[in-house]
Amino acid sequence: MSNIEDLVRENLSTDGQVLSLKAKFIREVGARILAKQESLKGLQALNLQQCHIGDDGVKAITDSPIFSNLRTLNLTSNGIGDEGARLLANAKYFKNLRSLQLVVNDISEDGEKLLRNSISLIKLTSLKFRV
Repeated sequence: MSNIEDLVRENLSTDGQVLSLKAKFIREVGARILAKQESLKGLQALNLQQCHIGDDGVKAITDSPIFSNLRTLNLTSNGIGDEGARLLANAKYFKNLRSLQLVVNDISEDGEKLLRNSISLIKLTSLKFRV
């Protein structure tokens, strides 16, 4: 795994609003480091597709006020289960999130229901579980 700070610098849009780390395999350790990057406070779109962050990585991201401006989050193919779905459904910093992609994860119908009925994700208009 490359240094997270380097990955951010190399993949962050010039306006600081979009970060794509697709297939960078940062795992939960990288998600924890990412969640502490002050340079990401203005981030509006985050693509962590195929990064293998799992439920622990979801916890790091949902617990971080750094991501309070996120509008789009792609967590496709990350080994996320129902615990990750619960964390996302209760994410206190995701009040601005409008689009969430969770395709190719291990979320059951119960986890999907939690997300669909979330009272925390108040602006969510797009929630995708399947291709």
